[in-house]
Amino acid sequence: MIPRLPLILCAFLRRDALQKLSYRTALVLDLAAILLSVATFYYVAKLIGPGALPAMAPYGGDYFAFVLLGIAFSSYQAVGLNSFSESLRQEQMLGTLESLLCAPVRLSALLLGFAQWDILYATLQTALYLLVGAAVFGVSFPSANLPAALLIFTLTLTACAGLGLFSAAFILMFKRGDPAAWLVASVSELLGGVYFPVAILPDWLRTLSLFIPMTHSLEGMRLALLKSASIREVAPQAAALAGFTAVFLPLGIVFFRKAFDKAKADGSLGHY
Repeated sequence: MIPRLPLILCAFLRRDALQKLSYRTALVLDLAAILLSVATFYYVAKLIGPGALPAMAPYGGDYFAFVLLGIAFSSYQAVGLNSFSESLRQEQMLGTLESLLCAPVRLSALLLGFAQWDILYATLQTALYLLVGAAVFGVSFPSANLPAALLIFTLTLTACAGLGLFSAAFILMFKRGDPAAWLVASVSELLGGVYFPVAILPDWLRTLSLFIPMTHSLEGMRLALLKSASIREVAPQAAALAGFTAVFLPLGIVFFRKAFDKAKADGSLGHY
């Protein structure tokens, strides 16, 4: 009998939460890193000054609010890219991967179980970024359109999850980290608009940035939270993310399934 999905997900969530909470020093360091990061960009924003960059006008001209959203929400790309592969690698190192993947549980349920804690933890970190920015440094989002932001958030996760499945397939096949995930993350920091508007890039780089999910994700999120853009107004960004999802997610599932079947057939599921 296959266990029900909620029971499986609760078991994974309980396990991962207990493991994460057992490292209290790491939690304190994560909090300190958030405080220091927000403080750093607050003073960078004061150096730039309001309205110093014409490219900031579409976002209200406040660089601190712009970059705060960039560093807060870019963590979701890291979740999509790395959660599956890092969880698989950890299970390989612990010697539990083979027993998990061969258990009478749907593969999709296992993958969701691997990712859910990372999604929850990234959400808590994002909330802390915004809370620190509001409580300590006075940033506010009075005209935020939450339904539009939620739509962009959901499509960001699904778009990046497809790339994450490619990375997980790489782990199963080669027992090493995926350099493509690192490359996507690094290029996204430069071209995705995390720290500065994409509009200031040269034309050829702006064109290249359109092929990066993070570009559309942060654009839609900033319009929704800073300019009160409606779902209709963020439709171009949502459509782009849906396109990435439609291409990468099915391909990622196919590649992961093939890598899993190959590793299972040659008996290398538990190897590392």
